[in-house]
Formats: sequence, C-alpha cells, structure tokens
Amino acid sequence: MLTPRRATWALVVLCAAVSLVIASITSLYIAGPEIARDVGATQTELTWMIDIYTLVMAGLLLPAGALGDRFGRRGVMIVGLAVFVLGAVVLQLVDTPGGLIGARAVLGVGAALILPSTLSLITSTFPPEMRDRGVSTWTAAFTIAGVLGGSLAAVLLEFFSWRSAFWSILVGGVIVLAAAPTIATSRDEETPALDLWGALASIVAVAALVYAFIQAGIDGWTDPVIVGALALGVVATVLFVALQLRRRQPLLDVRVFSDRAFGVAAFTVFMAFAAVYGLAYLIIPFQQIVLGDSALVASLPMGATAISIIPITIVARRATERFGLRAIVVVGCLLNAAGFAILATVSADGPVLTLYATTITIGAGLGLAMVPCTEAIISNVPASKQGVAASVNHTTREVGTTLGVALFGGLLSGIYSDQMRAATEVLPAPVREAARESVAAALQIAATAGPEGAAIATSAREAYAQGMQQTSLVMVAIMVVCAAICAAWAPRRAPRTLSAELPAGA
Repeated sequence: MLTPRRATWALVVLCAAVSLVIASITSLYIAGPEIARDVGATQTELTWMIDIYTLVMAGLLLPAGALGDRFGRRGVMIVGLAVFVLGAVVLQLVDTPGGLIGARAVLGVGAALILPSTLSLITSTFPPEMRDRGVSTWTAAFTIAGVLGGSLAAVLLEFFSWRSAFWSILVGGVIVLAAAPTIATSRDEETPALDLWGALASIVAVAALVYAFIQAGIDGWTDPVIVGALALGVVATVLFVALQLRRRQPLLDVRVFSDRAFGVAAFTVFMAFAAVYGLAYLIIPFQQIVLGDSALVASLPMGATAISIIPITIVARRATERFGLRAIVVVGCLLNAAGFAILATVSADGPVLTLYATTITIGAGLGLAMVPCTEAIISNVPASKQGVAASVNHTTREVGTTLGVALFGGLLSGIYSDQMRAATEVLPAPVREAARESVAAALQIAATAGPEGAAIATSAREAYAQGMQQTSLVMVAIMVVCAAICAAWAPRRAPRTLSAELPAGA
C-alpha cells in the first residue's frame, strides 16, 4: 500500500496522463478550422480527424484494461505513452488530410493503453482513506482537461501555425513518459487467460457502430454500407455478450449492467460526454468561421464551462449522499437540455453571450454527474478487475464523445448542405460541391465569386446557424428522454463508496 506522500505524487502523474489524453481531443477542435483551410480538408475529413482518435481509443479500451490487469497497469500505461509520443511526432510531419487522420489513429492506440491505468492504479494502490479523494481529483482532471487543452491550443495559435496546437501534446507526453516509471504498479494476481475472442468482438462492435454513426450523417441512414456497419455492430455486440456470459473469467462480466447504479451511471456518462463534446464541435467553428473570431476568443465559451464544473464537482459527492443518485443524474440531464434550448436561439450574428450561457449550463450538468457516476461504476467491480472497470468508465465516455461528434457533425452537415443547395446553383460545378460541404470553403469561394459572393457568404453563415439551431433542438429532445429514462431506472440511494467496498490492496 502506498504512503500518503507516494500516493500524492502518483496522483499528480496519473492526472497529468489523463489530462494529456483528453486535451488531445479539444486541441483539434480549436485548430480544426485553420487545418481545414491550410490542407484543404472537407467537413467530412475534419470530422474524421477528430473522430478517428476516439474511435480507435474506444474500440481498444476494454482489451487494454484487461492487459493492464494481467501484465501490470503501470507497464501498459508506459507502452501507451510511448505510442502516444510517436503519434504526436508524426502529427508534426504530415500535411495532408489522410496523413493527419492516420497520425490521430496512432495517437488513439496510445490513449487506449494509457487511460484504464490512470484510474485503476488509484483504486488498486491508494490507501483506503485516499481513494475517494483520488477518484474525485481524477474525475475533475478528466473533466477540466478538455477545457484547458483547448485554451492552451488557442493561445499557441495566436502566435504560431496550427501545428503548435499539438506541441503541448508532444512535450507533455515526453514529460509524463519520463515520470511514469516512478509510480507503483498493480495487477490481478490470478493472471487469468486473455479473452482474445471477447476482445476481438468488442473491438468490432464499437468500431462498426461508431463508424456507422459518423458516416450516416454524410451518406444517409439507408446507405447499404451504413446498414451493413450497423448490422455488424449489433451482431458483434450480441456475440460479445454471449461470449462473456459463457466464460468463467470474462473480459467484462456483463452482469454488472444489471446493477441499477452501475447501469444508469454508465448511461449518464455516455450521454453527458456526447453532449459536451458535440457542443464543442458546434460552437468553436461557429465562432471562428461564422463570427470571424480568433482561435483564442473562440476557446473562451468552452473554457467558461470551468466556472460551473469546478465548484459543482467539489460538492457533487455530498449532494449525491443527500439527495440520491436518481435526483442527481436527472437534474444533470435536464441541465443539458436547458443548455441546448438556449443554444437553439443563436443566429448567424450571435450573440456570443448565448454561447456562454449554453456552456455554463451544460458544464453544470456535466460536473454534477461525473463524480457519483464514476464511483458507481468503479465500486461495483471487484478490485482485481479495476483495469476493466476503468475501461468501462472510459469506454462510455469515449464512445459518447465520438457518437456526440458524429451525431452533431452528421446533423449539421446534412442541414447545412440542404440549406446551401439553392444558394450555390450560381457557382461553377467544380466549386459548387465544396461550398455545400464546408462553410469555410463556401466563405473562401464567396470571396472570389464576384457580385454573387456577398449573397453566398450570407447564405453560408445563416445555413450554419440554422444547422446549430436544429441540432440543438434535437439534443433538447434527446436529453429530456434521457432524464425520463434515468428517473425510471436509477436507484434512489447513492452509490457505494470506494473506501467501503475495495480491499486495502489489489
């Protein structure tokens, strides 16, 4: 068992590692518009640059957690950090949409190996009196890292090219890689056999479903490839569940989802991260491209989520103990719905205050739910399987993030394209499709389109704003339904605490 001093140092390293992984998501949100202009990426390619990272990570999280449980969580994290640094180096070298997508995929492999260990090392090596505080601190770091990563990228972009947004990822990766060997490790002493078939089924299920959600907004839900991907994802999911139910030592004991606290916590985390990262995907390009703000100014509304996230995260545990898990998750979902209702009032002219009101409200919903939901997931899995438990926690977040971006991106792209169809008829055929696919491209084309340019630019800005409005209304409906599901499903009592449930060591 770690001493308080060693546990505190380990917490610093582990929070730095999780911050590194999460900041890698929002840094591309900030740099995305500049990348699109510089390398000629379409809206679809930009969506894939963002989503390939979380798609790869989400697909590999469960197997990565199992590897840590078997071979040692610190060792797997160190390997992940090495792969992550390699991906960050490649990001500095490539200059095509395909190359950037490939580099982000490598980054996702490293992230998948890092993330499960960051939480499972806390729950398996910390002394009992420090575990709850450790999980709360880790949760705050996970939640706030996206905000800080985006803000740092925005500052760098004020002075340097879009590659500077990835400098902090590379430097941070090297520093955490150097520090990682100094912390304690843990593993499952039983060393169960690796569930290779279960791992393969989980990878196929997550990858197929996420691919279908990303591409459906572009090709339509009736496209044969999309239908096939959805069918493959469902079949792989059913196969994974069947395999896990038959194994004596499964990769993931799917029976834990029958525990109402565990199940509703995973569902709430999934929806909360879909909401907040989908939101970032909407409003950051809106400010940079439609309103013409700099990257730094565009990062401020998402940075404002810290105003509500930080204080609410601090009191979330006590609030859950007093009011119960059900009330907390329902209020969290309703706050998300309220935030999107505010965003639905935005227009092509703003106002920017609408964006701040949106992000602060949704930040409150995220902060309220994260600590109790994380504890509900972790405390319902044996100490020997904390790597897999952490993987479930991360998988719900990353799949939620990916599907949120996919859903928002798909809805926005479809609405924008439809709205721009008539306005772009006056353009020559070679550039017409580009203007319909990307608001950045439309504004660039409008600048050289002669007398019709001003009208095209106005139509493009209004089309993007309408896409935001309609996407926000869809999210209001989704979050209200989620609140109803949580009200019916969640137990009234608060989740069990780590200190009460986990043994002193692993």
